[in-house]
Amino acid sequence: MVHVRPYRRRRGDAVALVNDDICTKRGPTTTTSSSSATTSDSGFDVGGLWHDAVPDRCGDDPLQAIADQAANGYFFFIAWAALYLALCYSAKIGALERRTATLHAAAQSAELRALRYQINPHFLFNTLNSLSSMLLGGKRDEAERMILNLATFYRTSLTGDPTEDVRLSEEITLQLLYLDIEKVRFPDRLLVKIDVPDALLSACVPGLILQPLVENAVKYAVSRVKRVVTIRIAAQEVATGLSLTVEDDGDAIYVDAIEGGIGVGLRNVRDRLTARYADEATCHWGPKSDGGFAIVLKLPLVRDGC
Repeated sequence: MVHVRPYRRRRGDAVALVNDDICTKRGPTTTTSSSSATTSDSGFDVGGLWHDAVPDRCGDDPLQAIADQAANGYFFFIAWAALYLALCYSAKIGALERRTATLHAAAQSAELRALRYQINPHFLFNTLNSLSSMLLGGKRDEAERMILNLATFYRTSLTGDPTEDVRLSEEITLQLLYLDIEKVRFPDRLLVKIDVPDALLSACVPGLILQPLVENAVKYAVSRVKRVVTIRIAAQEVATGLSLTVEDDGDAIYVDAIEGGIGVGLRNVRDRLTARYADEATCHWGPKSDGGFAIVLKLPLVRDGC
């Protein structure tokens, strides 16, 4: 039997043991007999102690471990910094987009208001001219009735926001007020026909969108002939949305006048539809096959929000 010198656990001995024995053989260098393991005189199992107490770090380079830890920390920091910068950039882009949308809405609102108010002076000029003719002709009763209708028309039309839509029923009511004013001028020449299904009376349309069309029909069809002219306002639901039609059975002179220049009224309607609906709305006009002239507006069908 080989006797091993009693082991004193000192720091230097532990390091030497690790370097000389554990890193090479995973245990101390001893000579054992075939019948027993190496122990100290006191029965202390040296190999088992150091096999359990010393971790298996023989293959690790301390500098490499420090470098790996530093690299991991560096990439972790870079990842968080990139995430922070991305969030900040996203917040700035979102604020910029909201500001751009607000400015666009304000510009569109200003454009719609300008186009809406462009109608009123044009209509007022024609009405005042008619009133002047009536007063000069001694038709005081007719002039008084026209003034009352004019006051009702403006009181109704100016109470709403120019940028908001109105129900189709309200729009038609306004046009009937306007036509009542014109009937004072043409009591025997102007007939009105309304062809709108009840299901579409709640549809939303831009306020006073039909007024320039009706005014053009009176100006070019009714006022230039001596016979009865019928102005028809119709609405129907189509595949693309809502179709509004203002047509008359006037003479060809109306067609010639329109083809020579679309005038303030049609230009105003076209610009308002473009500002309100962009490419989703159209405005077409032209002569009818059976005589007269027709203007057709097609816009999205909206039943709520007005």
